Amino acid sequence: MLEGKALKGDLNSAKVLFGLAERKKPIPEPVKKRRGLSLAERLSAEPQWQGKEEDEETENGE
Repeated sequence: MLEGKALKGDLNSAKVLFGLAERKKPIPEPVKKRRGLSLAERLSAEPQWQGKEEDEETENGE
């Protein structure tokens, strides 16, 4: 209806249409926040390996 009146020359209808068009902005995507630690942080928080190294086992012939 506003478009039809604006095309016929109604200035107020045209102003309303332009006002609506100016306010129409894309809604930004929400930034997703990760909960907890990342994979790298979880791996770094693990205790150090206390067993024999694989290289030592192959060098000793075990």
